[in-house]
Amino acid sequence: MLSLPALAQAQSTEAAKQAEERSAEAEPVIVVTGTSIRGVPPTGSGLISVSREDAKIIGAASTPELLATVPQLNSFNTAPRVSNGGLGSFAPGLRGLPSAATLPLMNGHRLISGSTQQTNPDYPFIPELAIERVEIVADGASAVYGSDAVAGVVNFITRTRVSGLEANVRYGMADDYHAFNAGAITGKDWGSGSIVAAYQYQENNNITGANRDYRALDFRAVGGVDTRSTVCPDANVNLFTGTIYAAPSLAPGTNTCDPRGAVDLLPENRTHSLLVSGRQKLSSRITAWADLLYSDRRDIVQAALPGQTFVLLTAANPFFRAPPGTNTLFEYVDFRPDRLVGADHFDQRFRVRAGNATAGIDVDLPGDFKATAFGTINWSRNDTFQPGINTTALTAAAAGTTTATALDPFGTRTSPAVVAAILDNPTDFTNHQRLEIGAVKIDGPLASLPGGKLKVALGAEYRRETYTQRGSSGGVGFPEDLGRNVKSVFGELFVPLFGEGNAAPLARSLTLSLSGRYDHYSDFGSTTNPKLGVTWEPIVGINLRGSYGRSFRAPGLRDLGSTVGSYYSAAALVDAFGARDPARGATQVNTILLYGGNRKLEPETARTWSLGVDLQPGFVPNLSASVTFYDIKYDDVIGTPAGLGALLFSDPTFASRVVRNPTPAQVGAAIADTVPFFYTFAAVPTIGNILDLRQGNFGVRKTNGLDFDVRYRHATGFGTVFGGIAGNYILNYTNRLSPTSPESDSLDAGIPRTTLRTTLGFTAGPVTFVNFVNHRSGVTASYATPTGSSLYTAGGYTTVDLRLTVRLPDVAFARRTELALQVNDLFDATPPFFPGTDGIGGAYNPIGRYAAMSLRTSF
Repeated sequence: MLSLPALAQAQSTEAAKQAEERSAEAEPVIVVTGTSIRGVPPTGSGLISVSREDAKIIGAASTPELLATVPQLNSFNTAPRVSNGGLGSFAPGLRGLPSAATLPLMNGHRLISGSTQQTNPDYPFIPELAIERVEIVADGASAVYGSDAVAGVVNFITRTRVSGLEANVRYGMADDYHAFNAGAITGKDWGSGSIVAAYQYQENNNITGANRDYRALDFRAVGGVDTRSTVCPDANVNLFTGTIYAAPSLAPGTNTCDPRGAVDLLPENRTHSLLVSGRQKLSSRITAWADLLYSDRRDIVQAALPGQTFVLLTAANPFFRAPPGTNTLFEYVDFRPDRLVGADHFDQRFRVRAGNATAGIDVDLPGDFKATAFGTINWSRNDTFQPGINTTALTAAAAGTTTATALDPFGTRTSPAVVAAILDNPTDFTNHQRLEIGAVKIDGPLASLPGGKLKVALGAEYRRETYTQRGSSGGVGFPEDLGRNVKSVFGELFVPLFGEGNAAPLARSLTLSLSGRYDHYSDFGSTTNPKLGVTWEPIVGINLRGSYGRSFRAPGLRDLGSTVGSYYSAAALVDAFGARDPARGATQVNTILLYGGNRKLEPETARTWSLGVDLQPGFVPNLSASVTFYDIKYDDVIGTPAGLGALLFSDPTFASRVVRNPTPAQVGAAIADTVPFFYTFAAVPTIGNILDLRQGNFGVRKTNGLDFDVRYRHATGFGTVFGGIAGNYILNYTNRLSPTSPESDSLDAGIPRTTLRTTLGFTAGPVTFVNFVNHRSGVTASYATPTGSSLYTAGGYTTVDLRLTVRLPDVAFARRTELALQVNDLFDATPPFFPGTDGIGGAYNPIGRYAAMSLRTSF
C-alpha cells in the first residue's frame, strides 16, 4: 500500500492555501519558503515539508537527524556528522551536490557557520520541541535569497505561540552506543503578543571502526588489493635489500594492522541549544518581533595516529636493533607511534558556540501593503585542538646516541622528555565568524486583476561578513582577518493570469512569478540572478508547474583569503605529494607547491530549470501525487587541482598553474607572503617546478532527475490508515574537473541513483503506529586492483524503522502524556560490500539497530 510519507512534498495548491491561512492569522508575517510575497506559494517550484507532527513521530534528537529522513538530502539514512573530520560544516547537500550549494535558513533568515575551514552556514541546532515545520525548496533560489541557494533552500520555522509547559526525555541504545536527550518549551500568549523559550540537551558516545565487525580491509579474494597498513605499533624494518623484517622478532615478514579501527565512525557529542522568540503588537499597525538561537556543541573525535615512515636509525642509537644475520649498521623503520602516545588514536576536540539573533518590525501600510525592517547579528566561535607529531623532534631523537635522547621505535624505552618533545606539535586554533545584516522589504497588491491580485515585493539588504583566526599548526602561526560587504536589491512580481474571476476551459488558474536579485560584493564584484516560475491548473485536481532561473554561490571568505602555504618537495618525494611531472620521465625535480586561498576567484554559477505535476484526483479524494523533473548545470565550481596527477600537467585549463624551470624571481614571487613548510627561505635549493594548487574556478557539474511523492490517507471504523512513498531518482550526473578535461559519470563514482522512503501507519484512538522503509540504491565506484583499477557495483542499502506512540489516559499524573517507542534499523542491516576503503559500498548508518523510549508531557 502506497500512501503519505511523514516527509511529503506538498502540492503547490495546498501550499497556497496554507500560506493564505497563515497570513490571515493574528501573528507576524510568515512567508512561505521560496518567495518574498505574503500569501502565495513558491510559484513553479515544489515544496518538501516536514511538520511538527512528523518531527514528533520521527523522534530525531537534532535537526541534522531529522533531515536525514529526507530522501533528497545527501545525508539520507545516515548518522549525520560534521564534515572533514570535525573541521567542516554541518549541512548536507541536495541531490548529490555539495553542501555549500544548499542554503539553510531559520524563519527565512541567514545563519552563521561554525566551521574552521568553510564559511557556508551550518544547519541550526533548534530544540526539537521548538520546531513548527521545515520547508525545503529543491530549486535554485538565488533570485530571492542570494548566495548559496544553488540546489535549494532549507528553512527551519520555529513555533511562535505556546501556552504552558511541554517537556520530553528520550534514551536510546545500540551496540556499543547510547544517546540521551531532554528538552522543554514554555511560553505565554497574551493575545497582542507572545514569548516562547525552549531548551534541549543531548549527548551520545562514539562508535569506532573496531566496534563494527562488517568492516573489511583485505580484498584480494575478490580481485582487489590488501589495504591493511604496514605502518603499525610493531615496527617494520627496511634495509632496501628486498626483504622486510617484522618486529618484535625482526624475522623476515611484514606486520599489518587496521589503520582505521580506532577512528570514529560517529564521534562523541554533547550539545546544548536554547531558543527564545517573542512578538508584540505595538499598535494596530506595528508589530515587533525577535528570535535568538544559541547552541554549544562539543565533539571529541578519535583520529588515526600519523604513521612514521623511513625513520633512519643507526647503530649509534642505543635502541637500534639489527635484523638477525644482517650485521647492518643502519636501517629505515616504519612504525605507528602508539607507544609514544599511550593510545591507538588522537583525541581531537572541537567546541562550537554559535548564536543567531534577528529582530525587526512589521508595519501595516494602506492598501494591504506591509513593510518589514530587520537586523541580524550572528556569531560563532570554534575552538579546535588536534594533537600532532613533531617530525623534527622525532628525527632528532632517531639520531640520538644516549638513552636520555634517543627514540625507541620498538618499545616503550623512549625517555619522557623525548616523548614530550615529539608530541609537542598541536594544531590549536580559535576561529570567530560574524554576520551582520540590515534589510527592508515592502510587499502587497498592486492591482486587482480578473484572475486575482497582482502582487509585488521590493527590498534591499546590506550584509557584513567577517572571519578571524588565531592559533598555530605545527608551530606555525596562521593569523587570518577576512571580511567583506555585500549590498543587495531584490524584487518579485506575482501575476495571476487566470483565477476564480476569469476561469476558462483548461485554465482554472494560471499564475506567473518573476523575481530577480542584484548583489554587489566588495571582494569580487557583482552578480545578477533572475527566476521565472509558472503554475497552471487546467482542470480540477491537476496542477502543472515549471521554473527557470540562475543562481550562484559566492566564494567563501576562506576560499578567497585563507593563508597560502608553500610546501617543498625534494625530487625523490614528488610521488608522495602527487606532483610527478610526466614530461620529466625518471628525472624528477625539486618542486614547490602552493596551497590556500585565491583572491581572484569568481562566484560559482548555475542554471536550473524544473517541470512538475501535482495530482489530487476527485475520484480518490484522499490520494495525492507529485513528480518533479529538474535539470541543473553548475559551472565554475571552486576547487583545487591538487591530486589530479598527470591531468594537472596535461589539461590546458591548468597550464598557467605549472611553471617549469622557474627563474629566481619567479621562485621568490611564489614563496613571498606564504607560510613555508619543510624548509626555510634561506635553504631553498634549486627549484625545477612550481605548482600553483590554490583554489580556482575549475569544475563543471551537470545533473538531472526526478523527485516523486505519492500519499494516501483513509478513514476507517477504528481510526485512520495512511502511507506513501517519496524519493529521488537521478537520471544523469556528470562531472568535469575543468571545462577542458574529460567528462566523468558521477554515478560511476559513488553517488547513488535512487533514494526513497516509504511509510505505512495507522492511528486508532490513543495509539499511533508507523513503519518506515528507507532505501538507497547500490553505488558504482572504482577500486584498486593489482594491475590498476576497475569498477564495482555494491548492493543496495535498506533499513526498516518502527514508531509506536501511546497517549496515556487523561487522568491524574498521566494527563496530556505520551509514551513512545522507536526502533531504527529493525533488522540491523549489514551495509553493502565494496572492495575498498572499509569494505562498505556507499553511505550508511553505523549505529545499526537502535531502540529508544521517550516520554512527552505538557502542563
